Amino acid sequence: MATFKITMKDNSHEGIYQLEAAIRNVGEWTKFWGGPDDDMSKAWAESRRVMFATQGSSTGPKWPGYTRQEQRYWLPIKRWSLGVKRIDPGGILRWNAKPQSTSAGTHEVLWPSMCVPNAKGYVWSVQGNHVECGTSIPYAQNHDQGNGSYTRKTSRKKSGVVTVPTPKRPLVRFGDKFIDDVREHMKRLPMNMAGAKVGITGAELSARFLMSVGGRP
Repeated sequence: MATFKITMKDNSHEGIYQLEAAIRNVGEWTKFWGGPDDDMSKAWAESRRVMFATQGSSTGPKWPGYTRQEQRYWLPIKRWSLGVKRIDPGGILRWNAKPQSTSAGTHEVLWPSMCVPNAKGYVWSVQGNHVECGTSIPYAQNHDQGNGSYTRKTSRKKSGVVTVPTPKRPLVRFGDKFIDDVREHMKRLPMNMAGAKVGITGAELSARFLMSVGGRP
């Protein structure tokens, strides 16, 4: 999961005061974040689609490519399971022979759980000022943190087994695109939340308005 923290900044003390006062009066941000079918959830899902398509580089350092062990012991099983002899480039963490596809594969689980609002495992939970976004698929944490491993026989003719460690491929880094979407959503305020008028009401203040967004997995 990922959690969100918003920090307001402005070049003038007056602007900071106005924005902080508005936030204090709100009480909670449920309407701003919305539900799984609303704009912020859709922006999150789109940022995850770009993340998979760029192999993680849209949210930070690119994911590591397949290790030699993965190439030798994991990819053959993946191709066999998908019923293909070749998987197009960019297939890391996708269960799809055409990994640049914008729709889920027949038996794909992880990708839709992060990229398709309301799909099985998709998480967009808003409670007051607390927002959780991510996936509830259990093995996703192994990929995100680089934990766990895959064990299989070395070959059909040999009785030994081999353990293939799971490389770290972060899934819940926010990335610039999602941060920009939140920033733009903020700029579309004012709106009424919990009976308080919130937003940036002056054009000059709006032009100077800056927002930094940080989070943690």
